[in-house]
Order: sequence, then structure tokens, then C-alpha cells
Amino acid sequence: MSLSGNLKTMDLAELLQWVAMGRKTGALAFVKDKTKNYIVFREGSIISSGSNEPTYQLGQYLLFQGKLTESDFKRAFELEQETRGTLSPILVLQGFVSQQDLQQAMINRTEEVIYDLFLWEEGDFNFTTAPEYDAEQLCLININVNSVIFEGVRRKDEWKRIRAVFPSNNVTLAPRSNADLESVPITLLQKKLLSLASSGKTISEMILELHGSDFQVNFELFQLYDSNILEVKQIGEEPKKAEDASQLFNEGLEYTKQHKWPEAIAVFQKVLETDPQNFRAYDQIEQAEKAICQDLYKNLLPPDKVPYLLIPVSLLKKFELTHREGYVASRIDGTWDVRSIVTLSPLPELEVLRTLQKLITCDVVALISRPLGTDTPRGQSGSRRQPKERGTTSY
Repeated sequence: MSLSGNLKTMDLAELLQWVAMGRKTGALAFVKDKTKNYIVFREGSIISSGSNEPTYQLGQYLLFQGKLTESDFKRAFELEQETRGTLSPILVLQGFVSQQDLQQAMINRTEEVIYDLFLWEEGDFNFTTAPEYDAEQLCLININVNSVIFEGVRRKDEWKRIRAVFPSNNVTLAPRSNADLESVPITLLQKKLLSLASSGKTISEMILELHGSDFQVNFELFQLYDSNILEVKQIGEEPKKAEDASQLFNEGLEYTKQHKWPEAIAVFQKVLETDPQNFRAYDQIEQAEKAICQDLYKNLLPPDKVPYLLIPVSLLKKFELTHREGYVASRIDGTWDVRSIVTLSPLPELEVLRTLQKLITCDVVALISRPLGTDTPRGQSGSRRQPKERGTTSY
């Protein structure tokens, strides 16, 4: 039996109760924009969940929890590539993460994917009794649906309180001058957030820096705000919505046939603005993005090449990089190859590749075949520049 609809017309709590009351086995898939979440059930109980959001990948979640460092994550990823093994056992065997911390992180991450769905105001869903998920690849848990609904509704109410103070993630906060830090217990994560707030970072930049999710970072910041430790310094403008468009799907297909991927993506995104339930448009965007990534890897950014800066880090400011582009640039140290930067970043694959492409085009970054050594000239130190390996692909 299958069931499809939109969260605008069927509340998530009601949907979960329908599965639980019927003791159904199967999977609920949810789609909103480019995000795809799913929940797996066995006889009405939740046994797993997943998401294509980088933030909810295991490595990113461990980074956010402070259980894993970026350098250890990079090394674990390299071992995963060398041995063709899986990340979880490598993290434990190498001593990067304890078995207990790993298991708890897998459970917490699985729960967070579900709780995140309660914050969706709309999104298409589909329940099927024949899910396309490999049971061996799932993190199996056993959660009572009623307890999930209780926590999800609580978070939804909490989110409304947060958004009343922080209307968007384009908000800048600052420590209060009279804040009494000694009388309020502050967690390690909150200390990191205080430091980032002191440096003038927006909430969006903090989320990226900490590899966190919207709710988790906003919630911790709100606790600091509610304790009179942080205050709102500036509320930035909301990004302008794209112009309305209709009946553009065929135009997008024409661009696809001509392999004009960026143009196709732009058109299909306009289709989704007027028809959010157009699953064909989602599929076309996903295919176009994969094609762009393949072209970039082939013609400009081979995965095993190592980017390095041709200019001092201090000069990057003049290129007016966005905070997301700046994050990618901060990972370029002459030792991480393209594959590592893409994998370890909490950003989508295509966004990382486009940022690297932009930096190469602006003569800020070059590619070399092996990591920089102590005897290798570095652009950062003012030494002579090495010849750049460049392609002609432009997106």
C-alpha cells in the first residue's frame, strides 16, 4: 500500500500516527527543494532514517558534536578510499572515535533527521511498503512513534520562539557588555558560538563553521540570548525570491538535450517555484548537477589534484567571497586534494566544485599533482608560482 501527499494538507504527526496505528512496515520519503529525508518503519515502529543533507552525514555530525577533528576525518576518509572499507569501523579502529561515541552519534543523527521534518512547513511525501534502502546500510534503532511526535511538536514550538527573535539565519549577534558568564553554565559548543559571535559571524556562517544543522545551532544561540549573554546586533535582509515562472518544463528539457546544464537548472528551479510537487523537475535538476560535477572533475578539477593558494590568505578579502566560498578557501592548504575538500565539506558537492573553479579562474588557486612539501614553493609565502593546471569548462 502506498500513500502520497504534501505536509501542507497532512500534518507529520498525523502521518506518523497513521503508520503506527496500522503497524505498517515500509518507508516514508520526504522531498523539499533539493532535500530528501526518509524514515524507515517496521511494524509501526521507527527503525532508521536518512537524508541527503551533508549536515546529517555521520562524519559531519561527529564534527559538530566535537567528537572528531577535521584532520582525523580527513585521514579516515583517505583510509576508506585506500582500503575500500566503510567509515564507521575505520574511525573506531584508528582511535579517532570511541565505539560508544560512534553508536550514540549514529542514534542521535538518525533522530535529528526525523525531528528536522517537524520544522518543514511544506514538502511532498510518499509511503511505500517496498523501500529502496539496503537494510545492511541503515543505522538500526527502535523508537516509539509517540515519543518522536512529542519531541517533534516540542521542537516545532521552540522553533517558533526562535524565529520570533532570529527571523532568518542572516542575523548577527554579539555578547552583551554586562553578561555574567560565571553565573550561567556554558557548554563547550556554546563557548564556540560565543567566540564566533564575537568575531561578527552571522548564524548562517556559524552553522557552516561548526558543521551543524539549522535547529541545533539556532537553539544553542537562543539559550545564550535567553540567558542575557548574547544580543541581536543586526538582522540582515531576507534573500529575494526568484521571479514567478510557469510552463517552463519543456524549455528546461531543451537545454538538457543541448547539455546546457546551468540553463536547465535555472529553468527547472523556476518550475518548482510555481509547482513544488513537480518531481520530474527535481529529477532533472539532480541529473544536471551530476553532469556538471562530472564535467568539472574531467576537465578542470581531477579528484586527486591538490589545490593550493597563489596569494597570501590576507588578500582573499579583496575578491569579495561569500562566507560559503570563504569556507572552501579556508580548506585549501596545499595538502588536501579536491576529493578530500569535497568530502569533508558540509556544503553540496557542486557548490564546492564551483567555488574551486571560481578561485582558479581568478588566479587565486592552482592545482598540483601531489601535496606541498617543505621544499615545494608555496603561493602563500610569496615564492615563485608553479604552473597551473587548468581546464576550459565554465559553469
